[in-house]
Amino acid sequence: MAAAAAGPGPAAAEACPPNTCSAADWSRGEVVVGSTDHALYVLDAVRGLRKRTLYTKSCGHTEWVTCVTYCPDGRIVSGGMDSKLWMWPAGGTRGMQAEAHFGPISQVKYDPSSGLVASASYDKTIRLWQLGARPHEAGCLQGHEAPVLEMIVNNSGRIVSGDRSGNVLLWDTSSSGVSWRMKNVHQGHVTSLAWFDTGGPGRGASSGGGGGGGGFGADGRGSGGAAGGARSAGDADANLAGCFVTGGQDGVVRVWDPRSKTNVAKVQLHVNEQGHGAVGDIIAGGAAAGGMVVTAGADGTVRTLDPRLGFALCGTVRLTNFPYSMTAAGGLAVVGCGDGSIHFIDIQSARTLYALGANRAAVRCLEATHDRLLASGDDGNAVLYSFM
Repeated sequence: MAAAAAGPGPAAAEACPPNTCSAADWSRGEVVVGSTDHALYVLDAVRGLRKRTLYTKSCGHTEWVTCVTYCPDGRIVSGGMDSKLWMWPAGGTRGMQAEAHFGPISQVKYDPSSGLVASASYDKTIRLWQLGARPHEAGCLQGHEAPVLEMIVNNSGRIVSGDRSGNVLLWDTSSSGVSWRMKNVHQGHVTSLAWFDTGGPGRGASSGGGGGGGGFGADGRGSGGAAGGARSAGDADANLAGCFVTGGQDGVVRVWDPRSKTNVAKVQLHVNEQGHGAVGDIIAGGAAAGGMVVTAGADGTVRTLDPRLGFALCGTVRLTNFPYSMTAAGGLAVVGCGDGSIHFIDIQSARTLYALGANRAAVRCLEATHDRLLASGDDGNAVLYSFM
């Protein structure tokens, strides 16, 4: 692998403000990184160089940047601790501001079905934005009773959000109302969400599987569905289409089917005799993960579940430190840890292939494609790797 430093701040030898969030537009060869210094830095994801800085005396956040996303036309939308939403032009640095929320913005996502952008906030709302010459509010989703910490949007425009009190809401954006309210499904905060990606390979026979109920034993292994009854992976993928996964501060992972409004699976996954660790990241199916569910938890482990086997626990990998970020590429789970290391884990065998010393502090941001990886975090630098 070839590595290139692309520090948004000064040179790697100098102290840089920590980076907090990132997003990639691989078609344009760009990655944008948000920082605690209130700026965003657009990086060339081919050469590892800084292209432009999204912050001037008249444009930009006045507090930490907390979230960022790309739109298909190359525009960038960011949210911050200052409750503001900023829209940045493709290739430019002169942004447009929206007085978005009455509390810090926790998430910002692009909805490909409507062309709207959704933002979630500590003010307990989700707001929808029409991006014209400047951001214009197109709707406000109210229903949470606590700060909204997590939010995901699928390709059909369905929104799921989770809050600090452990509630998860599925929204009907056409009526700006709640279509399914899941109260107290986690003890403590909702810490991660993921829509199922059913585009994965998913080959071979399976038993159990998504779409139906099932119990789990004390060890967290799935026992639902037709035990031993073979079923094609294609059927399993079809059953999981439209389902989503939630993780909580309680270390529990749950799978939900909005069609029948049922809890498909509940796994005491990141729980052991020492206690429980929050579920920090979830990868739910897809080609990059080989159709598996992969989770990273504050107990210092990465765990894999097979949806085709009733969400049975297939493997556990212990990390060198607390995981801060995770993504998947080419059948590998790529995990950034608090000690600055990045672990490359083969998902099917649940085995660490190798680890890199990427940063000098926690790796909070990872963006990956089939041949490149960009890592960034608390040391304020970004490192670009090319897979040879």
